[in-house]
Amino acid sequence: MKMTPQNLIHHELIGLNVEIADSSNPSLIGINGKVIDETKNMLIIQSDGIKKIPKSCVSFTFTLPEKDVRVRINGELLLSQPENRVKGLKRIKEV
Repeated sequence: MKMTPQNLIHHELIGLNVEIADSSNPSLIGINGKVIDETKNMLIIQSDGIKKIPKSCVSFTFTLPEKDVRVRINGELLLSQPENRVKGLKRIKEV
């Protein structure tokens, strides 16, 4: 299924460009780079070195590869193991 702003949370995030739009920790705001890995609770971003960003306290702005569409997502929506989140897309397609 094609990646769209509506189904982004059910897709693989590794390789997407991302920026921290908002956070309860002001020092994280503005960090940007490419997602190089993901765990249940963190996104690992390549940006002037490697940054481990907790999902729970951050709003992310992802840039989709097609047409440079920017999508803002609350990190709490991403809190799960990546493989389980991606499986959710398969269930949506089967319905």
